[in-house]
Amino acid sequence: MGDLTQILTANLAAHYHSPLSVAVGAVLALWAVAAIAVIGGQGLLRYINIRALRIVTAVVLIGLAGFAG
Repeated sequence: MGDLTQILTANLAAHYHSPLSVAVGAVLALWAVAAIAVIGGQGLLRYINIRALRIVTAVVLIGLAGFAG
C-alpha cells in the first residue's frame, strides 16, 4: 500500500490525464523538499551540537516506540 503522497499523485495523474507532467511535478517537489531539508539541517548544525541532537532524537524515537507499542 502506498502512503498518502503516492495515492494523491496517482489521483492527480488520473484526474488530469497527464501522468508525465504529474510525475515531473512530483519529482521536482520531492527534490525541492529534500534540498530544503539538507540546507536547513546544515544551518541548524551551526547552532546545535550534533551529540545533543542525537540524544534528543533517540529520546523522541524511544518515546514514539513506547507510544505505538
